[in-house]
Amino acid sequence: MRITALGETRDWPGGLTLQGWLDLAGVENQEIALVQVNGRDVPPGDRGKTALREGDRLTLLYFLGDS
Repeated sequence: MRITALGETRDWPGGLTLQGWLDLAGVENQEIALVQVNGRDVPPGDRGKTALREGDRLTLLYFLGDS
């Protein structure tokens, strides 16, 4: 299935969850990333049950700096 993420569109295996994609794509520091699927925020607890579909667009945002 084709998914757009990290600035590129490419084929990924079907049946992936968002967490499965994060693992397969080798995304590091997943605990500090805000992840969106088609512009919708996905809380960390929902990543394993969020099924990805053909044509989905993933956005990863990292929070940098001190508070």
